[in-house]
Amino acid sequence: MVSNTPIKILHLADLHLDRPFVGLTPEDARARRRGLREALDRCLELALEHGADVLTIGGDLWEDEHVTPDTCRWVADRLGGAGLPVVLVAGNHDPLRPGGPYARVAWPENVRVLPAEAGLVRHEIGALSIWGMSWGAAPLTARALDGFHVPADGATHLLLLHGTAGNASFPGAPSGGAAHCPFTGAAVRDAGFDLCLAGHLHAGRVRDGLVVYPGSPEPLAWDETGRHAVALVELVPGAPPRVELIDVNRRRCAQTLVDCEGAASSADIERALRAAIVEAAAGAAADGARAGLCLQAALRGRIEPGCRIDIEDLAAAAGGGELALLQLRDETQPAFDLDALAEQPTALGAFVRELRERIDACDPGGRDSADGDPGEEAQRRRLELALDLGLRAMHGDDLAHAR
Repeated sequence: MVSNTPIKILHLADLHLDRPFVGLTPEDARARRRGLREALDRCLELALEHGADVLTIGGDLWEDEHVTPDTCRWVADRLGGAGLPVVLVAGNHDPLRPGGPYARVAWPENVRVLPAEAGLVRHEIGALSIWGMSWGAAPLTARALDGFHVPADGATHLLLLHGTAGNASFPGAPSGGAAHCPFTGAAVRDAGFDLCLAGHLHAGRVRDGLVVYPGSPEPLAWDETGRHAVALVELVPGAPPRVELIDVNRRRCAQTLVDCEGAASSADIERALRAAIVEAAAGAAADGARAGLCLQAALRGRIEPGCRIDIEDLAAAAGGGELALLQLRDETQPAFDLDALAEQPTALGAFVRELRERIDACDPGGRDSADGDPGEEAQRRRLELALDLGLRAMHGDDLAHAR
């Protein structure tokens, strides 16, 4: 079917509704989950504002193991009230499975959930054909693209897929790790698709000129510092597709290290933290960020043994008005006077003297032996770590952040 009428599509993905936000306080986690619902509402408002003809969702609408029946019904209500056709695929976090959340929802007539099948499924909306397949009980692969080509029927053909394009990866992901449903832009192009509306990667970006990742509407982890948007796609007959990423996030995540070296008291720690917060807030403003800053700060450095850090008190004192959320990690270590400790006629002094003698006896240039035994340098590092941990334990310090 051929049409001369332009088509507008609003594409979103990776909402991750009902995410637990492990590591946050119960109150902060509830606020973040509430923010994800508000993000969906903002996306639907943008669809109306820009006159979208179709809404597509690229998977991970919610988190399967945490989503509540109420959230599923809430989503169905919101999408049903969108006033336009909605086409979605399920992702690896919200797979279609027998008896699962998707199966327990009465979806409105305007919502089409593409099934989890071995091949691509076509859904037609006038002259627009959207092809896709959902994640199911088994991991999804893109093998359906092998040897596939869209029909030459004059329609506009789009691919809706939740997977990993090319060598893309999540921030902090281990190198060499298995990608979820890997595919390439070349395979999409060879199959004859005009565009791939994708999900899975949480940073908004157009890859290879035709794979559109809007990113998650809100950052979901501390290291997700990329764009968080919806994609407005305009299909004009006889012209290449036009794609605009529109930022929708109300939160922005950042990480920073706080230099606490030589701190004698919590007052020194607080000053260092305040300076780091001011710098992070200034950096966000310089980048043009309009969203509330969520900052994860790691306290690092050797501090005086008598300096004690109370994370909750410190966050309350230093958080200030610049931040939407502050999470602290205490990774400081006490600075010991080894010479003074070694002179003590105590078990502690004997421990320090023996470890220092063994450390001094190591050859810094030594290498591992052929049979796998650690070399002199590796042994030296282990002994230094043993000395540090032993001293901290004898002083009653928490070793949860020991390295």
